[in-house]
Amino acid sequence: MTLTDRVLSKIRASRFRVSVQDEVREKNMVLCLEDAVTILRKWKDDSADILVVSESPFQPSRRGTLEHDIDWSIGLQGRVSNVSVDLSTKGKRAGTIVFETPGGTLSLAVGGCVFVYEEPREAKPVVREEAESTTVSALSVFFPSSEVFVFYELREPSLKASIPGWSTI
Repeated sequence: MTLTDRVLSKIRASRFRVSVQDEVREKNMVLCLEDAVTILRKWKDDSADILVVSESPFQPSRRGTLEHDIDWSIGLQGRVSNVSVDLSTKGKRAGTIVFETPGGTLSLAVGGCVFVYEEPREAKPVVREEAESTTVSALSVFFPSSEVFVFYELREPSLKASIPGWSTI
């Protein structure tokens, strides 16, 4: 199973929790926007290789699962090219991340998001050794609309399918 598949399956499983963000706060380091921006700027300044994975959110309703018109998932490898924050601005436009890949650009307005930082030593024992050898850290970005993007800082560029999706989110 590829890294993208493993991470996306974890994201799918987490959607069945009553509140992903409350449970995450108990286990991992929840960051404010300013602290998340500090990490992202460090990755930018270091030209760190980053893997980003995400998929369309699971949408429960009183009648069961809502049908989606659009179902999507992504796995991109590249670098953070721009990070901006304006604390005087309220809402989602208070912060922006721009991620460059050989195939295009991903731009995220993250002002209203919750951020969770993790290190590979927190991974489950079954993938911990491989996670520690391939990644440095992970930053999960939870959007108010239920999307979750997980940014993995890679030790070196790799398109191998064996990189573990270890985030505990």
